[in-house]
Amino acid sequence: MVMEVKQTQALIMHGWDDDPSRGWVGWLGDQLRVRGYDVLAPHFPTIRRRSDIGAWHEALKEVRYEMQDDAVAVGHSLGCWQILRMLELPGEKVRLRTAVLVSGFYDASDPRAHDFFRPEPDWGLLKSTVDHWICILSRDDQIVAPDRTRALAGKLSAELVELEGHGHFLGSKGMYEFPEILEYV
Repeated sequence: MVMEVKQTQALIMHGWDDDPSRGWVGWLGDQLRVRGYDVLAPHFPTIRRRSDIGAWHEALKEVRYEMQDDAVAVGHSLGCWQILRMLELPGEKVRLRTAVLVSGFYDASDPRAHDFFRPEPDWGLLKSTVDHWICILSRDDQIVAPDRTRALAGKLSAELVELEGHGHFLGSKGMYEFPEILEYV
């Protein structure tokens, strides 16, 4: 009898107005595939107005139904928020081995965006669905202030990794690879 070996699944969630096939996010997907991961890297539409948020929420439901227990998840910027929301969706919960949040946050720095981040996440539920939380920040991030990622790490009791010189980790600004992240996935 031949036993089927189940691939470890990896979910990669891009940030606002990004593309999961480009920059370090696309690079990471390629690196994980080479290492034998089954990679899910959905492409979410750009949010231009508040009504567009619904499209992201609907897409999140589809992603959650594709997720398997013991998967790893990596999010960048707004993609981190999407991972948090996906794990809170009603229904059967998925249990992740590791969640790596790069330039993550859970609040709005702009008062016009507060509604998008309400209600605040259920931190107890989130902590119970992931074995190991890791938050990564760059001390020179001008888009998501490092203190916001530190606050997120505190809420999740996450391991905090502080780097220098990566800014907001944007492929559009020349960050095409991110070898340090492989240590945490």
